[in-house]
Amino acid sequence: MKIQLQYARRAAQIIRVSFRNLGAVLYDRIRGRSRIPGPERARLMFEELSGSLLKFGQILSLQVDTLPRAYCDALLSLLDRVPPFSAAEVKRVFTEEFGKAPEVLYREFDYRPLASASIGQVHRAVLQDGKQVAVKVQRPDAREVFLRDAALLRLFIRIVFLFRIRTLYFMRDPVREFTEWVLDELDYRREAGYAEILGRNARENPSEKVPAVYWELITGRVLTIDFLEGYSVMEYMRILDTGDEQKLAELKALGFDPAQFLSNVITNFLSDTYRHGVFHADLHPANLLIMKNNVVGYVDFGIVGSLTPEARRKQIQLNLAYVRGKTDEIFSAFVSVCTFAGRTNLPGFRRGLERYTHTWYREPAVGGVPHFSRSLTTAMLDLLTLCRSHGLLVDREMIKYIRSLILVDGLVTRLAPGLDLAPHIRRVCEDFLAREARVKMASPSAVLTFLADLSGWLLAGPGRMLQAIDLLERRQVRVQTRSVREPSAAEGMRIRALWLASIWVVLAVVVLECRENLSVNAATFAITGLWAFWTVWLLGLLRKLHRS
Repeated sequence: MKIQLQYARRAAQIIRVSFRNLGAVLYDRIRGRSRIPGPERARLMFEELSGSLLKFGQILSLQVDTLPRAYCDALLSLLDRVPPFSAAEVKRVFTEEFGKAPEVLYREFDYRPLASASIGQVHRAVLQDGKQVAVKVQRPDAREVFLRDAALLRLFIRIVFLFRIRTLYFMRDPVREFTEWVLDELDYRREAGYAEILGRNARENPSEKVPAVYWELITGRVLTIDFLEGYSVMEYMRILDTGDEQKLAELKALGFDPAQFLSNVITNFLSDTYRHGVFHADLHPANLLIMKNNVVGYVDFGIVGSLTPEARRKQIQLNLAYVRGKTDEIFSAFVSVCTFAGRTNLPGFRRGLERYTHTWYREPAVGGVPHFSRSLTTAMLDLLTLCRSHGLLVDREMIKYIRSLILVDGLVTRLAPGLDLAPHIRRVCEDFLAREARVKMASPSAVLTFLADLSGWLLAGPGRMLQAIDLLERRQVRVQTRSVREPSAAEGMRIRALWLASIWVVLAVVVLECRENLSVNAATFAITGLWAFWTVWLLGLLRKLHRS
């Protein structure tokens, strides 16, 4: 009965706050002027509801493919302002988890929280060996509150579909994502696992720092990680707004350079994504720390994204097409990362893309390198707008990646407007492709890898063919045919010679590109043998062609 009463009270609060804000919007429309813009009102509404619904608002800010940009920007700035819970409750959580008080487990434990949020708060402590650590403690009632709100949101979605409120159908994916996030976030061991993976990937990179985790002091409700010294980017933005000269001098003494710091952020993000396939997907200013010599510190690993090797290759192709300014390549690369909905309109998507790309780049390109007149954020949001209006769906992990890029681009626009992201993206993508080629060619398993990639390409063919047939059935593609004569024997030999010459050139480029890394192994002999085989065959064909 008590639980049902709590559900009813929370539901009543949500309805009351929602209807009050909706009434204010309608009143403003009747008056013909708005006291508070719609996006700002949405942000204030979620902050008033607080708790887990505030986190739901932050997840809604990820929906850059379905929500207008102004609402995404407003929800992105949601602040989790919740009063801290008492020292007695902190002790209670520790007693329930470890059977001991914090001062027994740590040499020192500061009961005054450094930060407080809806799911928990962070304390500073010292391990028995003297190491400084940050201890995240979950609120005693967090599980009940978050699971209750998740249940209410699922009920809301059922009502939306029951009454066919189509304008709110897009909420289904965020609610599903929120439910999954709740289950992950309520178990701090999951966050510790993400931190450990990202930390392992960052070991060889001196420009990023991920805190180490201490598993002996981690449970589902308590998380112990290294304490990172530094200023958060959010704090730096406040320092700029207030003009605090003392704090600015302290940052300067650390060697802080906004352009170099943000250059490290984007390079680290792209490197984590493409080299390891796992990336921090919540690059909010509060989660980035400015450390000495522009090292980037990362905290809060509740949202982490991952891309498969195939998705990484597709995203690299899209990035390179974007920085090269090639509309055809952008179209092909972006369509490859999408799935087709019920009413996909590819010709309309292509026309819209051509209109947008004319606004992205300045004409003419100098030395074949395009100059950008619009930001990366604008380009990404334009692409997602086209998806929404032409029936293309983007994978949720890819949305996390795009949203992270948008967050970084927003920081660049605010803190280092002169920094151009395009060269960084191009360099990281090209370096990754070159490194991947060298590693594959130098490995004894190179031939098997090549065959696996080839088989993957061949297996993808039927799927693409089915998509094409589906588009033909829906009459979204026009097919024009014309009769042609059968090619002569000489023309057939010319065609075969052209194909063989192309293969010969590709193999030659691969060998020349990777010559420094090739060792004498099976892969080396395989490549050399293929090259020699194609050379002999090509020469034979050319000789026959000459005689004919």
